[in-house]
Amino acid sequence: MSRRMVGVLLLLAGAEALGVWSGHWFFGIFQRVVPAAVLTDFNRSTAHGYFLWRGLLLGIGLFLWTLLAVLVAPLFRKPSAGSAPPPRPE
Repeated sequence: MSRRMVGVLLLLAGAEALGVWSGHWFFGIFQRVVPAAVLTDFNRSTAHGYFLWRGLLLGIGLFLWTLLAVLVAPLFRKPSAGSAPPPRPE
């Protein structure tokens, strides 16, 4: 497996971990804000699933946004005068 593919897989894992963590964190805020008198066990479990699902979607969005930034970044680099461009790693 190439170094580039390992980097992309690490980026995906990190983005998904950040997304799931944010979903779990926002669920904690939800539990603190919503009064226990109006929150049933069914609502609590479905809300937790919903927040985790949205966290997964956030992770995919973060991954795609970061991957786009990594792919577009070389277009904005200023070439140094008098030297050949660096070889592309594979």
